[in-house]
Amino acid sequence: MYWAREVLRSDTSMAFNQTFELDLPRTGILGSLGLLFSSTQNGYPFLTAAKWRLIDYLSKIEVIGDGSEVIKSYDGKQALACSFYDQRVAPLSMWRHYSNTPHRQDIIINFGRALMDDLYALDLSKFDQVKLRVTNTATSSEFSTDIKATVVGYFLREAEKAPAGWFREEEWKLWTPTAGATEYSDLPTALKIRRILLRARPAVDTADAKNNSSMTSLMDDIEFSLRTGAARVYKGDLSTLGHLSIPELGVEPESLAMIDRTDEYGFEVGVGYVAHAVKSVGTYTAAPAAFPNTVAEADVQDSSQVIHSRTADAPLEGIFKGFGYMHNVPLFVARASDLSDMLDPDKDKVVKVDIACSGSATVTGTAWNAQNGIILSRLVTA
Repeated sequence: MYWAREVLRSDTSMAFNQTFELDLPRTGILGSLGLLFSSTQNGYPFLTAAKWRLIDYLSKIEVIGDGSEVIKSYDGKQALACSFYDQRVAPLSMWRHYSNTPHRQDIIINFGRALMDDLYALDLSKFDQVKLRVTNTATSSEFSTDIKATVVGYFLREAEKAPAGWFREEEWKLWTPTAGATEYSDLPTALKIRRILLRARPAVDTADAKNNSSMTSLMDDIEFSLRTGAARVYKGDLSTLGHLSIPELGVEPESLAMIDRTDEYGFEVGVGYVAHAVKSVGTYTAAPAAFPNTVAEADVQDSSQVIHSRTADAPLEGIFKGFGYMHNVPLFVARASDLSDMLDPDKDKVVKVDIACSGSATVTGTAWNAQNGIILSRLVTA
């Protein structure tokens, strides 16, 4: 038994604002897909844009079996978050922009629990055809070159036994929160659940690209229970859940950014609640006439950081750490090595996840409204 990495496509062009499709091999045990995306920005399109990273323009990633069976279905940021919580490390990215700067985003899609999982994987021979679909919303206004995609398959060769199954991951439910209202959700009973992620994306205004409220206010009270409320699993807010996720999982979300931004505009850093931020100003001139005046606002806990007093040719660079990678916080994670502790919604029905939005939260924006979501990873047995 061994793992083989096979490049299925190399630097294939993805046309702007289109869906790229790739037929995966008809046979083989597929453990993971490595998706490597790159492009180059068109001049200075992101000085005020709320969406400023390549990941922001990957609007849908799907793996579909036989035309209709969902294997994976989420946007690029959700795919990246699932990859992070699988691997406990974020794939490589280049979140940066300054005059024709190259952009890069790598994403790992696992059909098992993580890369090179020899117990769970996708047996492609169980389907007539499996397709990878990637939809982007980019245009030539933002990027000067087509998005290039490299797709790498991780195949288990000469396996001694067939995989026990694979994990279906999807944005199971999305909704626009209402201030002071509770969203009630009964989880589906068909499949056992390995992981539940809660996603709370704040509303953003076009005028300043800042968050209108924090992600934590969008899920101000969470009640997660089994057997129609008879057994409570979690009762509290997203802030507490997020703080506890660091020691519980043993990993802290981190991102790095280099950004040239108009004064007083926010820029999204991908860490929902920023506890630590190290920021410094750089320069793109060989011999700057004076030390640049560009500065960053200190102690901004929101995922949308802020630049003040921007000086030309002096982009801000920073490292950001906290909780809520890509605005996602785990509500439940199966921890046993054999996954014997997976959640069984059929056995424990009704499994309820009821989420209240703070009455003081601002849920509307001119760039986009707030959006909450529940992302499920569920086991499909062989």
